Amino acid sequence: MGLVSNLVVVLLAAWVVRAVLGARQVTWGRLVTAVLVGAALGAGVAALLVIDVTAPIEGQLAAFEAQRGTFITLALPFQVLATMLMVVVLELLFARPPSEPRVGLFRRVRSGTRWFGLGWRSLRVARIATRHGLAPALGLRRGELDVRSPEELARRARLALEDAGGMFVKLGQLLATRPDLLPPAALAELGRLHAGARPLPRSEAEAAIRAELPGSLEEVFAEVDWEPIGSASIAQVHAARLHDGRQVVVKVRRPGLVAEVERDLAIAVAFARLAERRTVWGRTYEVGAIAKDFASSLRRELDLRVEARHAAEMAQATAGRPLVRVPGVVAELTTQRLVVMDRLSGTPLSSLPTGVAEGDVPARRRLADELCASQLEAMMQGRRFHGDPHPGNVLLLDDQTLGLIDFGVTGRLDAFERASVLQMLLALQLGEPSLLYESLVAVGAVPPTREPDAIERELARFMAANLGSGLPPASALTDLLRLTTQLGFRLPPQTSTMFRALATLAGTLELLSPDYPLIEQVAALGGAEFKQRSSPSSIAELVQREWAQLGPLLQRAPRHLDRLATLAEHGRLTTRVRLFGDAEDVAVTERLVNRVVLTALSLGLGLLATLLLATEAGPVLAGGDLRLVEVLGWIGLFGSAVLFLRVLLQVLRPPEATEGRW
Repeated sequence: MGLVSNLVVVLLAAWVVRAVLGARQVTWGRLVTAVLVGAALGAGVAALLVIDVTAPIEGQLAAFEAQRGTFITLALPFQVLATMLMVVVLELLFARPPSEPRVGLFRRVRSGTRWFGLGWRSLRVARIATRHGLAPALGLRRGELDVRSPEELARRARLALEDAGGMFVKLGQLLATRPDLLPPAALAELGRLHAGARPLPRSEAEAAIRAELPGSLEEVFAEVDWEPIGSASIAQVHAARLHDGRQVVVKVRRPGLVAEVERDLAIAVAFARLAERRTVWGRTYEVGAIAKDFASSLRRELDLRVEARHAAEMAQATAGRPLVRVPGVVAELTTQRLVVMDRLSGTPLSSLPTGVAEGDVPARRRLADELCASQLEAMMQGRRFHGDPHPGNVLLLDDQTLGLIDFGVTGRLDAFERASVLQMLLALQLGEPSLLYESLVAVGAVPPTREPDAIERELARFMAANLGSGLPPASALTDLLRLTTQLGFRLPPQTSTMFRALATLAGTLELLSPDYPLIEQVAALGGAEFKQRSSPSSIAELVQREWAQLGPLLQRAPRHLDRLATLAEHGRLTTRVRLFGDAEDVAVTERLVNRVVLTALSLGLGLLATLLLATEAGPVLAGGDLRLVEVLGWIGLFGSAVLFLRVLLQVLRPPEATEGRW
């Protein structure tokens, strides 16, 4: 009966402790568990104090029977204390943000299955990287890479990505569009990556298309060619014809692709972070951030509505260029998994024979001028431009015009980025490294570990090596972007996309018109834009806009100055600083003060309770030998422990779980 009464007292104490501590995650079931575990631990500690464990077992049982009452009385405080600690432990184990929903059994099974698949896939990818000798580069193993040249390293990376398959091939293809990170030989090697995606059977492709159409397939399309004209890792493309005779292409996303993409992206980001922690090159290039950018880009590509919107914006940007066409989008048939566009009939520039016949030179130069102007004007005027205009994405149409396709990677500069880019072009034209540095600082994040003078010297060396007496070659843009990466600058994604697009555009224009002067066109357009902004009419507009903001302030300034002078003359000019004006600062300070006060109260109450327990004087309670000061001392120790555990719980609890509490 004594042990049962102890359990009742411990349960009541645990209920009080849970309420005082605010342990919301300790449900009644967990509270009973804490009581049982705490009672067992407290009884064990009391038994060690009462029974001589070195004596024979018969002697231990006899000693326990003789001191049963002492054991029950002595066990109670230890049981209460152990239960209190168990309440804190359970609250910390099950603490989570209040808004997080309760996970059901089905979701737990699905989550466990997903994590098992993720772990198995990670193990396979790690084995592939090790088999191709890339483990040291990823931080999977200590040591140096046993490669003789960057070309061999790029070849191994390409083979490993092809063996891994899935989204790793797509990530390699995205990496091949980053001349700022890789040398030309590595770009060429990764450019050979092919997805090798299995074409969807007609039944699967037809079911995927039908599921996205607003009506039946027969009502929407007059004809569909079920032999795909393109099958990639993300989507498959079919030719079709609408009932009005309009020739279109139907791009449908592969079914069940999202789970595979998320799995491979999680593995790629994890390996990139590992390489950033364990390798020098990973820290230099911040490959963790690069992997996250690639993952974001690939997730956007999964939503075909984004590609359709970009195509429509590019069509508006090139509307004034009759020799450059962008396929129109059938908006009413476009969804997250399906996009329908006009079909452009032509040949990719990458499939054209090398060399240009003498009679075709003027026509090709005119096409090159139109393509170059359409993209440069879009960049400088804040409109949508193609982010990857390589020869495979530019078609020579049957009517001898150019067509742009594949809008998965595009860009659009805001006003701030355009001003910085113009400043960069002006700095390159004037050969001023300090001005180039200022433009980079204005648009990008400055590395804290590099001195500005050292960065300016590097930029001066770049200008001396590339500018010379005339305009720099087109490769200088890629070299500048690679130099900013090596110097640690983090340019905005759209600015980086613009430089990469220019570098890619240079190769495409070279196919259309050999020795095409891209940099001269950039300088001419940039100079025209700069002249337009610095012309008298633009200056007048600038002054008018600034005066609209500053005029009212200047009109009120004399009255304000006169008032300040009057107050100063009469000695009434004072200043006031308002501390803790921000509500968040007040809340943080209040929490800290509360914790300090409760800690002081806990220590003070504990010290006072200890002194009461050590006191021999005082009245004795009726019917026993327990003094009143001892009862007060035990109550004080209980209160001291509760206060201390509450402070400890608030310190150790996750920040999300303590939001809105003191």
